[in-house]
Amino acid sequence: MNIFRSPLFLWILLAVLLISVAVVAVIDRVYHPAPQAAQSQVLHPIKSVPADLSAGSRIGDTAPDFTLETIDGRQVSLSDYRGKNVILNFWATWCGPCRFETTTVEAIHEAWSDKNVVVLGINVQDGFDSATSYARANNLKFTIPVDVSGDTVRLYGIHGIPTTFFINRKGIISAIKIGPFISTDEMEGMMASFK
Repeated sequence: MNIFRSPLFLWILLAVLLISVAVVAVIDRVYHPAPQAAQSQVLHPIKSVPADLSAGSRIGDTAPDFTLETIDGRQVSLSDYRGKNVILNFWATWCGPCRFETTTVEAIHEAWSDKNVVVLGINVQDGFDSATSYARANNLKFTIPVDVSGDTVRLYGIHGIPTTFFINRKGIISAIKIGPFISTDEMEGMMASFK
């Protein structure tokens, strides 16, 4: 009798396979917990639809408006900056590539803030305490709104961070970068899309 064709062997093989899948699922959940924004999708639906029906998250679309509270307690809306070029950067303190690029984002803020360019660094999946502590520890001066509910992340269709939108004076998305900026030259190169 061939042991590999016996019903007992097949049942043991099936049990080992199921246990292996369960162990991998548990390990994956421990090392890659679901982010807060993903969990809140059912709990916090988008509260309003953009008034501008051309609003979207692709190049050429009108950038969707939002209102968020900053780490210094101010309320900011994207529409507050109409008439200025806006660099809209989505980031988190736990994201290694985001931490890597914060010096570049801060350098752009310092170099361009008096040239009609605004940097908004929307912190996601953290909360006010983490974002504030990180900003203070790293002397970040650009405006940092916090998207606690995840509504703005969903509004812009963010699937990975860092993600940066370049929004021109008319409120149109002129360029998008997914992933970290390596240098100020790279970021300034994409700022050419503002024209």
